[in-house]
Amino acid sequence: MRFPLFTIMLVVFASISLLTSCSVSYSLGKSSDSISASLDSISTSSGNGDETAADVAANRYFEDVAVATERFVSKRENSRQFQQAISDIARNHGIVDWEREGSTYVAMGKGLRRAGVGEQMISAFPYFRIVANGTFYSLVLAGYHQSS
Repeated sequence: MRFPLFTIMLVVFASISLLTSCSVSYSLGKSSDSISASLDSISTSSGNGDETAADVAANRYFEDVAVATERFVSKRENSRQFQQAISDIARNHGIVDWEREGSTYVAMGKGLRRAGVGEQMISAFPYFRIVANGTFYSLVLAGYHQSS
């Protein structure tokens, strides 16, 4: 039995189409997996970048408060001037309530140590006399000892 050329061509074309579509489908699936993995990688790396930026910002705030504390001690500024300086620093760093921010007090302790204030003399400064009676004094001391 002889098949007409048209029928043979149709069978060949259908076979090629079937094989090609499977290959294209497989290829598209693999491309999709690759794109998905790339997007996951991008999202993971940008998450780490955000954390790093947050760490950098926190370190800058910490350092700025420590420097302001050094200045407060060395220039014998009054408590109001010191608190205003810390408020300005906090505002510049996007911190709304610095008086409840523990890292503020740790940084103050670091600044006191850098300024050469003896531990027994910390409460001699009017602002720290008030802090010494509160719950954040332990953080000031932690920052003071961290710097040694």
